[in-house]
Amino acid sequence: MTAFPLRWCAAALALCLAGAAQAAQAWPEQPITLIVPFGAGGITDLTARTVARQLQAELGKPVIVENKPGAGGNIAADIVARAKPDGYTLMIITNGMVAVNPLIHRQLGYDAFRDFAYVSMIASTPLVLVVPESSPVKDLPSLIGRARTRPEAVSFASSGQGTSIHQVFALLQKETGTSLMHVPYKSGAEAATALLSGVVDVTAVETVVVGPFVQSGKMRALGVTSSKPVPNLPEVPVASAGLGAEFDVGSISGLVAPAATPASILAALERAMQVVAQSDGMAQLYAQGSQPMPTGSRVFQERMRQEEAKWRRVFAGDPAK
Repeated sequence: MTAFPLRWCAAALALCLAGAAQAAQAWPEQPITLIVPFGAGGITDLTARTVARQLQAELGKPVIVENKPGAGGNIAADIVARAKPDGYTLMIITNGMVAVNPLIHRQLGYDAFRDFAYVSMIASTPLVLVVPESSPVKDLPSLIGRARTRPEAVSFASSGQGTSIHQVFALLQKETGTSLMHVPYKSGAEAATALLSGVVDVTAVETVVVGPFVQSGKMRALGVTSSKPVPNLPEVPVASAGLGAEFDVGSISGLVAPAATPASILAALERAMQVVAQSDGMAQLYAQGSQPMPTGSRVFQERMRQEEAKWRRVFAGDPAK
């Protein structure tokens, strides 16, 4: 009596699996949405739009960028973690969303390693600590000295808790024993505007974005958060020279999909991203200060594990910094 129902169930399951496999092989058949977890104008947005253009050319289907800012990227991450895993919803994720947000937010709507399939890293972009040109702070030592003598009186703007700007200043405070006042915004562009408007004393801006502000005299660069000078700002000193090797900090971006996305689609995306990494569009981004990163899923996950260990030493026990 039960043989027929079981046989029908097995047949139905086989049909479902065959249909899923066929759909994966035909991917992509429709436009792809690429979610950006921060507002327009910042490095993550700029990187996403560059990747979208190159990915669209490689896949032959429109790649539509949607900004979903807020909560240090948590809003976008929650959306993508719960999205249909069909390859049509992707996201640019950052190292802060993976390695820092779980340390500073008590409740997250996602698990960074369980809920996403890691496709490929894209770039690492160092930042430049900057003050308004009118600021009495002339260099990094004077900023540190001012912060030591006036705890909480020096304010810094960030693009949100857990983001690369927040990471820079959390590490700065840990390494120097200072205490600065954190003023978070929704994007790096908003943080830069706050600095130029005189709302805050200092911020850190990605090298790709900050060049015109420094060259026009609107901002004074104090130090770059990389192990060596960057091509577009060769005169800016390396912050790690005075603060140690740990101050090699960058906004690391990468492409992820919902965790249950079919393996064939993830493989196709990984191959496409290898081509994107070699494109003229990405070369232009690299020329402005971003640094290329190894492509591929495995190396991406390994690097995020390293970032998790690094930032746990900084944020554990004092997430408010």
